Amino acid sequence: MSLSLSIPEDIISAILDQLSPDIDSLKQCSLVSRSFLPHCQKLLFSDICLDHPTRSRRLYHFITNNPSFIPYIRRINIISIFRGPSRDDPEWMTCEDTLAPLLQTLHNLHAFGLINQPLRPLPWHKLPADLRSTILNLSVPSITLDNVANVPIGLFGRFVRLKNLKLMRMKSDPGHPLDLGPLASLSSPQGPTGYLESLVISGSPMCGRHLITTLTDPRSSLKLSRLKHLELFWDNGFAGTIMEAAGQSLQRVVWKYFGAESNYYPTPFTRFPSSFSALPALRFLTIHTQFARGRACDPLPPLAQALAGATPRDACALEHLKVDINLRGISKGMALTPSNVNTVDKYTFWPALDQALARPGVYTKLKRVEIGLLCSGAREAFAGLSKRRMPMLVAKGVLYMEFKTSSRPCKWSPSPRFVY
Repeated sequence: MSLSLSIPEDIISAILDQLSPDIDSLKQCSLVSRSFLPHCQKLLFSDICLDHPTRSRRLYHFITNNPSFIPYIRRINIISIFRGPSRDDPEWMTCEDTLAPLLQTLHNLHAFGLINQPLRPLPWHKLPADLRSTILNLSVPSITLDNVANVPIGLFGRFVRLKNLKLMRMKSDPGHPLDLGPLASLSSPQGPTGYLESLVISGSPMCGRHLITTLTDPRSSLKLSRLKHLELFWDNGFAGTIMEAAGQSLQRVVWKYFGAESNYYPTPFTRFPSSFSALPALRFLTIHTQFARGRACDPLPPLAQALAGATPRDACALEHLKVDINLRGISKGMALTPSNVNTVDKYTFWPALDQALARPGVYTKLKRVEIGLLCSGAREAFAGLSKRRMPMLVAKGVLYMEFKTSSRPCKWSPSPRFVY
């Protein structure tokens, strides 16, 4: 039955868009009226998760017989899930022959994810040759790769449509060389140029180095010079190179576990920018780290030094700086001792940060500086720290101290909206 509705179509679409995370509600709405059905179908098919060969085959046969649904599919995640030793093979995509033709059919695809959830990395070479070729020839704005080994990252230099890239838990064997593919034979970029806008790298040290080597190569057709958002997990020694390559476009940086991992491989990269004068558009900077006063890996003195490097001429846009420091290393899980408190209180980072940020005419847009101290009893032990060690920021009214007793583990999951 078709209902006669006086509600404008754009209002109905807006309501259905708000319901898009709720699959059951969308299915119910599709039964309310024929006029609801097309938009409900569009939303239901916009985000697909394939975690079993049967689902891949069903979807492939469905869109082959119903090609009008192909434009609806904008995001697809291929996921391997470990269901136990007696259940399905978690590497099912290594022998599934419908995945490549399925991806080749999706001409309106905007986001692709290859996600391997078991602990063991999925070797890239175990994927069927046609699937590997199809993935490397995708023309999509967003790609997520999670827990895959020895992906030919050098070929990303030709992904000119790529805007958003996530590399999570990616592995590269020490003997696996960087292959720049067709870029190696060029002296300059050929054809159109693309610009990455968002980059997330987590648990992928060697793969990350390969990527940065590729994207900073003059022959690469994909550039970092318009990167706006950067999110890094762990300290792999190349963050400064990325930030300097992004330069005036970089607006937001989130860096978790900064200083928690050493750079085990000699590289030509820069760990941290020498001065914020090269980052005039940076508005939001968030850093999570361990307290490491006096150690070579301590990342906070370089941060204060870089902040101090900016001048009034640079017109820095920094609005929000957040620094979370885990103090559990000095207390070893026990209550803070007077010696522990004195060690933190005398940390030279506090006055260095105070002086760098409070200078007249430099950080004129600064609205909030958050310092989070993670340790049991930190609130009582460091109640007067801000006034004693960072009085100028206190006087400016931008300093906020946070005292935490626990931290949530940083987890990432693709959270696909619809499993076909």
